[in-house]
Amino acid sequence: MLRHQNPAATSSDRVLKVPDGFVVRRSGNHWAVAGPTGLFLVGKAGPVPETDAERTAMGAHRLRTGLAEVLDVVPFVDPVLVSSLEGHVNGCALVEPDLLESFIAHGPRVVSEGELQLIRHHLPGVITSIELDGGLC
Repeated sequence: MLRHQNPAATSSDRVLKVPDGFVVRRSGNHWAVAGPTGLFLVGKAGPVPETDAERTAMGAHRLRTGLAEVLDVVPFVDPVLVSSLEGHVNGCALVEPDLLESFIAHGPRVVSEGELQLIRHHLPGVITSIELDGGLC
């Protein structure tokens, strides 16, 4: 479950309920989401989306690097910001809250079942290791 924890959250914030086959792990203000459609690092855009996009992109890179230490094949980690804006900022897709689940869950399959099982197995440990080393961003 992905929920925005900001006390200043608006009513447009939604809970992301991903379908079976996905795994979600929280790290600070970000959520790593892995499923058959890929691996995503999701953050919340604040007043300065450029800064949040840069942090999320850096976190996505750290996550992929961490996974590469334990996996032979690691998919690209797509940085995503939940925002009322549309488009891309600093390499991050901007996705409206109501469209986040669809954006993540309804794309083409890019991760095989075998790869996904390995990611599911290693993701919690990789996130913990990154947090012990200062966090995703």
